[in-house]
Amino acid sequence: MQIKWIEDFLTLTDARAFSRAAERRNVSQPTFSRHIQALEDWLGVELIDRSSQGVHLTAAGRIFRGFAVDILRRTYDMRTVLRGQSPANVDTVRFSVAHTLSLTFFPRWLGQLKESLGNVVARVGAVNVPEGASALIEGATDLLIAYHHPQLPMLLDPVRFPYITLATDRMLPLSVPREDGRPCYKLPGQVEAAVPFLAYSSGTYLGHVVEMILLANERCHFDRSFDTHMSEALKAMVLEGHGLGWLPESCVGREMSEGRLVPAGPAQWTCPLEVRLHRAAENGNPMVDRIWALLSAPSGG
Repeated sequence: MQIKWIEDFLTLTDARAFSRAAERRNVSQPTFSRHIQALEDWLGVELIDRSSQGVHLTAAGRIFRGFAVDILRRTYDMRTVLRGQSPANVDTVRFSVAHTLSLTFFPRWLGQLKESLGNVVARVGAVNVPEGASALIEGATDLLIAYHHPQLPMLLDPVRFPYITLATDRMLPLSVPREDGRPCYKLPGQVEAAVPFLAYSSGTYLGHVVEMILLANERCHFDRSFDTHMSEALKAMVLEGHGLGWLPESCVGREMSEGRLVPAGPAQWTCPLEVRLHRAAENGNPMVDRIWALLSAPSGG
C-alpha cells in the first residue's frame, strides 16, 4: 500500500470526479483510476460505488475516509519530526486560537512574544471557542486564546484552567459609507426599509455576541441575507456593500481609518470583549511556564 493512494482517495472525495481529481494530482485519469483500484484491492473492499453516476462512497468508503485522514496526519507528523523540522523539543507550544483572533491578533502577539523569549515554535490550530475549550480540557493543546464576555463564559474551572487577559476589543455594527460619510445601512432599520443583515452562523461565539447585543436593544428591522462562521468572509461582504454586519474592532482598524467602513449605530449597539489566554494548571511544558511567567509579571511582558 502506498501513501499516495490514500492522498488520491481523499482528493477524489473532495473533487467528486475522477477527471478533476486526476488533474489536481497531476496524473492522467487512467493512472489515477489505477491507484484507486490498487487501494481497493489492498483493502479488499470497494470504496467507490461505481453503479451510480458521479463519485459516491460505499459504506466501507465512508468509514475508510476517517481512517485515511488520520493515517495521513500521523504520517506527515512522523516525517516532520524525523526530518527534525519540528518540534520534538521543549520550545514547542501548541496553541488553539479562535478563528478571528488567529488572523488578526495572534500573528502580532506571537511576534512580540518571540522578541521577549527568543524562538518559540508554535503549532497553531484555528478553532471555534467550544472546540478550543475541549482541546484544553483533554490536554490536546497547551494554550487557548479566545474571546470572553461575562454573559458568554466558557465555564472553565479557573483553578484548573487559569487565564490572563491579553487585550480588549469591541464588536461594532459596520456599514460602507455614503458620499456624505453617513452609513448606507443604519440601525435599527425601518419596517418599510429593512436593513440587509450579514450574520454569523448559528452556534458561533461571535454570533452569540451579536444576539446578546440585539436582545439588549430595541427591535431591529432586518432582512437576513447572508451568514458565515468566518469574520473575514463577513467583513468582505460588508466592504462590498451587501449590508450591515458586526465585526471586532481589531479586524477593521485599517478600513475604518481609511473611511471605507463606518459605525452603523451608536454605542448602545457595541459590545466590549476580552481576549483571554488560558492554560491547564497542571501543564508541565517549560515554555508554557516561561510564557505564563512573562505575561503574569507586573509589566505584562
